[in-house]
Amino acid sequence: MTDSLLVMPSGGWTVEDLDALPESHHRYELTDGALTVSPSPSSLHQAVTARLYGRLEAVAPEPHVVTQAVEIRFGRQLTRIPDLLVVRSDNPGRHWFAPAEVLVVIEIESPGSHLEDRATKPALYARYGIPHYWRIELEPPLVSTYCIGHGDSYQMIGPDRCLSVTEPFELNIAVADLLPLWAGRGGGPTVPEQGS
Repeated sequence: MTDSLLVMPSGGWTVEDLDALPESHHRYELTDGALTVSPSPSSLHQAVTARLYGRLEAVAPEPHVVTQAVEIRFGRQLTRIPDLLVVRSDNPGRHWFAPAEVLVVIEIESPGSHLEDRATKPALYARYGIPHYWRIELEPPLVSTYCIGHGDSYQMIGPDRCLSVTEPFELNIAVADLLPLWAGRGGGPTVPEQGS
């Protein structure tokens, strides 16, 4: 990390500040100008994301585009980077989208992201009119789907073992089928203490 990342700009971080950062594998998100850096996801999280991406891309009709880990810009100081997105855009090769271009936001829940994925993000996505939000839990494998109800809030369906929707296109996937064969074999080795 460079020194410039340690000092908050006067007035808080903006999307222009994010654009000036070198490309990296970190997820930088803004909330009212405060910068959040997310740790890299687990192998299981990435495997499920990749498998779901492939399934979505195979069935999404044009002009729908499936993309992963791309920024949604709600304002100059408010952004989120979901795990997967389904968008409709004249220019889908960009590194960010406006909420009006986003049809579905998909989050794979990680340890430590429960409050954000279950409360903060759905409220934000609904407030900005994103029609659909899908939240996938890995242990046990479940999915909750949200769609715009009355006003600017979501109605939640689930949790269920299958991702079964008709909008914005038909899809029926058992969440357990997204897990790699090695999933559930234990936590693996622990991190050694420094100097061991």
